[in-house]
Amino acid sequence: MLTRRLATDLLARFADGAPPAALLGHLAFHGDLLPVDRSIPPLDDLPLVQAGVATGPGARRALVVVTPPNTSLRQTLATVAQRLHVRSPHHRWLLVAAGADGGSGGFAAWRSEGARARVSALVFTPQRPLASDAETLLALQAAMDGDDVLVHDRWCEILGREALSHRFYRALEHHVMALGEGARGSAPSEARRSAALLTTSRLLFLAFLQSRGWLDGDADFLARHLDRTLAQGGDAHRRFLEPLFFGTLNTRVSHRATAARRFGRVPFLNGGLFARSPLERHHRALRFRDEDLGGLFDDILTRYRFSPLEQQRDWSQSAIDPEMLGRAFESLMASRERRDSGSYYTPHALVVRVTDAALEQAVCSAGLVPDVRAALRDPSLLHPDERTRLGRGLADLRILDPACGSGAFLVHVLERVTRLLAAAGDARPIAELRRAVLTQSIFGVDVNPMAVWLCELRLWLSVVIDLEVSDPLEVPPLPNLDRNVRVGDTVTGGGVGLRHHERAGDGVAPLRARYARATGLRKVSLARQLDRTERRRALDDVADRLALACRERYELVQAARGRDLFGHRRGAVGGERLALAELRAQVRALRQTQRTLLRGGALPFRFASHFADVAARGGFDLVIGNPPWVRLHRIAADRREALRRDFVVFRHAAWQSGAAAAGAGAGFAAQVDLAAIFAERSVELLRVHGTLALLLPLKLWRSLAGGGVRRLLGTDHDLRLLEDWSEAPASFDAAVYPSLIVVRRLPGAASPASTPFDAATRASSPAIAGASDLGSADTVQLGVHRRELAISWRCARQALAFDDSPGAPWLILPPPARQAFERLGRAGPALSQSGLGRPLLGVKCGCNDAFLVECVEGGVTHATVTAGGRQGAVEVALLRPVLRGESARAWTHARTPERIIWTHDDAGSPLAALPPLAARWLSRWRGALTKRTDLRGRQAWWSLHRIDGASHDRARVVWADVSRGPRACVLPAHSPVVPLNSCYVISCRDDVDAAAFATLLNSPLAAAWLDALAEPARGGFRRYLGWTVARLPIPSDWARARSILAPIGKRGVAGEVVGSDELLDAAIAAYRVRVSVARALVEWTWR
Repeated sequence: MLTRRLATDLLARFADGAPPAALLGHLAFHGDLLPVDRSIPPLDDLPLVQAGVATGPGARRALVVVTPPNTSLRQTLATVAQRLHVRSPHHRWLLVAAGADGGSGGFAAWRSEGARARVSALVFTPQRPLASDAETLLALQAAMDGDDVLVHDRWCEILGREALSHRFYRALEHHVMALGEGARGSAPSEARRSAALLTTSRLLFLAFLQSRGWLDGDADFLARHLDRTLAQGGDAHRRFLEPLFFGTLNTRVSHRATAARRFGRVPFLNGGLFARSPLERHHRALRFRDEDLGGLFDDILTRYRFSPLEQQRDWSQSAIDPEMLGRAFESLMASRERRDSGSYYTPHALVVRVTDAALEQAVCSAGLVPDVRAALRDPSLLHPDERTRLGRGLADLRILDPACGSGAFLVHVLERVTRLLAAAGDARPIAELRRAVLTQSIFGVDVNPMAVWLCELRLWLSVVIDLEVSDPLEVPPLPNLDRNVRVGDTVTGGGVGLRHHERAGDGVAPLRARYARATGLRKVSLARQLDRTERRRALDDVADRLALACRERYELVQAARGRDLFGHRRGAVGGERLALAELRAQVRALRQTQRTLLRGGALPFRFASHFADVAARGGFDLVIGNPPWVRLHRIAADRREALRRDFVVFRHAAWQSGAAAAGAGAGFAAQVDLAAIFAERSVELLRVHGTLALLLPLKLWRSLAGGGVRRLLGTDHDLRLLEDWSEAPASFDAAVYPSLIVVRRLPGAASPASTPFDAATRASSPAIAGASDLGSADTVQLGVHRRELAISWRCARQALAFDDSPGAPWLILPPPARQAFERLGRAGPALSQSGLGRPLLGVKCGCNDAFLVECVEGGVTHATVTAGGRQGAVEVALLRPVLRGESARAWTHARTPERIIWTHDDAGSPLAALPPLAARWLSRWRGALTKRTDLRGRQAWWSLHRIDGASHDRARVVWADVSRGPRACVLPAHSPVVPLNSCYVISCRDDVDAAAFATLLNSPLAAAWLDALAEPARGGFRRYLGWTVARLPIPSDWARARSILAPIGKRGVAGEVVGSDELLDAAIAAYRVRVSVARALVEWTWR
């Protein structure tokens, strides 16, 4: 059995120039190592000193190789893995490699991803094996028992970054919290936590630099200086970290004090990352304890291997990389803050897909090359003229992430554009090219200052990872990014301006480029110039908006002063009076803002002023990212009013046709998500023909409240791509259901007449300006990504929607399933138009604690009830059984002792007075009950709401609003059961109709049709809301259909087990559709 000490010793023995012989025995490989001829495939042409194979249980094999000195071990592992994946896929391989010079060692395994292998690897330094390296080897040994496939999967998990990342996140969260809570000095807990995260982030950045040998050439620089400080009296925060951060790394070598020079050859990195933040200046006395810093160093900085290279499609390394900082941001946000801000970590696979789709559409829209996908795969294969056009177009891109978070999208798009430019012929060194792209093309905004900080940190790491320097003093200063990545609220930041001030934009881009490179006093001087420019542009923007508001107010006033046919003043009519009041308030606010700006007050964030050069050219070429997803009820009430005023997708959120057909209230049908508002703002920030590529909630394409955003993106602009990622393996770590949408902005009345790239570029290639390998203009590409499946297809844009009504839901169904869906829709009228009735929401209490009780003992006149630890008595006549959504089952419901205090008479009106026991029970909640928003006029304070579904004079069919399948149960006539508002109800004409409709709703065919339309919910559930089920087609010959369906339903209600095959056959017969049609829909939806 391996111990940690023995594992460390085995890894250290790789320094002898070959893997130790004892290693393979610990990993369950037995016998002698059999030599392999290095001239045979898959080892031919590879620089290897020796190679051998060891046999393990079953199909397990170990290939042991030794590489020559000065050879990339990582590259060798990757190449051998890809070749073995092709030539020997029937064996379960573990690669073990060592450098002949003893400088490196490694392990690798891989999973198949189509034609390529995704390699998971550990590459380590034998002279300095880390604790995490030893833990990885211990885990490999512990995973050797079991089936070959299972063992191989464990190898991939252990050697990949996921197993390491979970340990790292847990340790990081623990130590950041301990650092903040243990800090000495007076500061609120949130400030302590933020200061701890700032310090930890700086140390993580330095750990990456330390891995490159750029901290005095010492691989243990940080730990060595901490130990020295602790040995000389402690107080490491004041005596080690502050001099290093704020006296060394942010100071030129020639200007450093004597104490700073003692750190040795440490690079000057400029003041962005290593300048005191406003929080640190405000809480300057805050000090972290030595023991907490020691724990952070021991468990994070010296325990884990740090690699500046982020994971790639074919390579995942067991090391901490910059991409993990994004996950760290997600893990370190409090759960409530995450929920309220709607910020979620985006998986790398989705970042890659969004970026690729965005760049494809941007290049296609510009007409730069005839084959876009081939050009982006390898620009070096293009004709020289095409490479020139592509390079010019890519260099001219302006890319924005409007909710950049920790920078996942910006980092990846920076890397992608840099590599494309290099392949297209840009001869500058890759590090220099990356800096140029970053300072000229990459922009981000986020409302969270800590997110902006982490985004800048990851971008800084990106510009140093490829530097080919060994001397720390040759590392160039980090660029100043605070004018590219801004703290601000995209939602309130406006568009790029009502008109374009070319003068205001003149010179801003070169000024910002000079500022990005500046240091010291020159940096301060350029910052002041940029501040003055932004203030002038902010005043221009306020003047524009003030003039527009005054003009609109003048027109309304003039219309009100006009005279009608009889010579009387017309006056303000309709909503004009309210509009005038809003305009007057807006004018007052703008004039106050104008006065504040003229007096030198703080600039509110506005895109038109903070990105004046981008505004002058008409907007951004690409807007990319994953904006916050926040439901309406989590948005403050005062902010909702401002959003309703400013955004069309809020004012006209509802799909009007669907809401009217289902009888949905205006409030329910307008439950807009903040993501839809971000989508509207993002379109406004684009140039004409610019590209929008966002991850948005899938529910926006199916919900009633998504009508506004569907009209905006699908009708007003050019929808190019829509993909469903809700069931993909690269899922979020939160219960969210993403989709990818790509839209091209079309010209509009308020849109600037511009193009995404220089007009001369397009004019120079008229033959290909309209060509596209991404489909014709009147089609849209659709796709679905699931765990075992990824497919895409094209469809006509008008065929995407559920029907022809404005804002109708979009159905992402492949052609066979969509044809089956349409065929079923033609089999009869929708439920709401069939005569069977419309779905009703169950009874709403408004205060469950008051009305819902558990009956523990019944009597003739009164019963003993309990609720919330309180016990009392209530009249038996007022107690009725309840049915919650989670208790609804197919055919019948689960019976529980739960009851509702029913305060209405048989006609549905509130009781004139409560009986004494009920009055005593409810009086405790009288204050809360009188404040309910549903209480109208002089209604009694004990009233219940939406009570129509509780009427029991006829048979009812009830189903849960959220479930896996509709699960319809039957309540016979005169049943006292009260369905609550987690259920929907249909009141039927008779028991036969109820049995027949319940059978239809419980059938796999009806469930599949509804699943295609219903919103997804947590855990694979669907939302079978009233409007959704109201659209379900009912067989046109209902008399015939119910003769088929009702007998089955009656058997189910009686307790007989009814199989899904029988239900499917009955539904097919009732609808009169072909079996093949029905199965196409069922098999796709339930796959």
